[in-house]
Amino acid sequence: MKVDVTTDGFKRQLSILVPRDRVASRLDQEYKRLAGQVRMQGFRPGKTPRHVLQARFGPRIEADVKTDLIQQGYLEALTEKEIKPVGEPSLAEAGDIDAADGFHFTITVDVRPEITLETYTGLDVVHPKVEVGADEIEAQVAKRIESEAKLIEVTDRALVRGDMALVELEVKDGDSVVVSEPGTMIRTEDDPYFSGVETLLDGMKIGEERTGDVTFGPSARVEAVAGRLLQVRAKLQSIQARQLPPLTDELATSLGYEGGITGMRAALDTQLRAGRDEAARNQARANLLEVLIAANPFEVPESMVEASLKMLIEELKLQTSLRTGRDPRTIGFSDAQVQDLRNRARFAARAALILEAVAKKEELAVTDADVDKKVAELADQRGQSVEAVRGWFSKEGAHDELRERILEEKTLDWLLERSHLV
Repeated sequence: MKVDVTTDGFKRQLSILVPRDRVASRLDQEYKRLAGQVRMQGFRPGKTPRHVLQARFGPRIEADVKTDLIQQGYLEALTEKEIKPVGEPSLAEAGDIDAADGFHFTITVDVRPEITLETYTGLDVVHPKVEVGADEIEAQVAKRIESEAKLIEVTDRALVRGDMALVELEVKDGDSVVVSEPGTMIRTEDDPYFSGVETLLDGMKIGEERTGDVTFGPSARVEAVAGRLLQVRAKLQSIQARQLPPLTDELATSLGYEGGITGMRAALDTQLRAGRDEAARNQARANLLEVLIAANPFEVPESMVEASLKMLIEELKLQTSLRTGRDPRTIGFSDAQVQDLRNRARFAARAALILEAVAKKEELAVTDADVDKKVAELADQRGQSVEAVRGWFSKEGAHDELRERILEEKTLDWLLERSHLV
């Protein structure tokens, strides 16, 4: 097989000539295989002459052989010329399969650019300052106490926001009854089923009945009322209020905090700082990539950008599907959104090349211990066992992707340690 390579920037044009004898051998194989499969009137199985098969199946056989020769020839050419492509190859030209000198075809493919980094250490990188206020800690304390709240029956006052109200409810559209509930529990703050009805219930006393027009929220889970202006009759049957326990050392201990109230506040402070430290570090990583790209400008092949764009879009579709329950195939994006994603994809492609170049130059590598640590982190985040996470990566054949991700993170951390954090 003869391969000629033409270079034009990121593009490599591979002109490939498959020898005539190899083409003939592949055609012979296909016709022999076909002869053993088809039954032709007047011929015994496997004995149909080639010219008969060729007359009926020739175009299909030649198309299949062409496809096979192109795929094999392309892969062999990449190995022979030591070309590492990015993106999908493009078939620029394909000749006649029965040409006297063999089968000739031309494929165009992009390659990863060889970049030279001017500077990548000692850069000024903005690192967000991490602060936790006393009011934030108290808000977290309040949330923990909320988990211990109990509902108690209230009989000596009117309904206030935050209460739970047992209500006899009738909702009508003119003379048509839309909803009739002899007794339904309403949350007077952010009720998920009849959102909007709380405005009618404010200040009611047990046994009191009110009527009025209510505009229900568009997100109300009772679809019959969602987003509609309807007539409502409500009778308050009972009131329940949340009673919070007093904050004591005993309560803090029962919630799992050592050292009573003081230990609880210290632990919550640590948790808040840990989350913000990670968020700040991730932002610093993003800032570092921006600085690196600005300090080392270069262009990237559009095929790399398109591949990165495709991954971004699929990831966003999956996230939207998980959040909304929609079929990912029905999720689309506007032209402006796609353009924004394309810009992000171009940034990601440049960043990946820079990190790859740094890792190679500084001889950074991923160890088995690095993989074990990352798998344990993912297991903790997902609430799964380490074995389950390992099994997923094995099933999906994603070990190489995992190691690439770890190497990028390791390289980013190496660069951050050698940056001037502002």
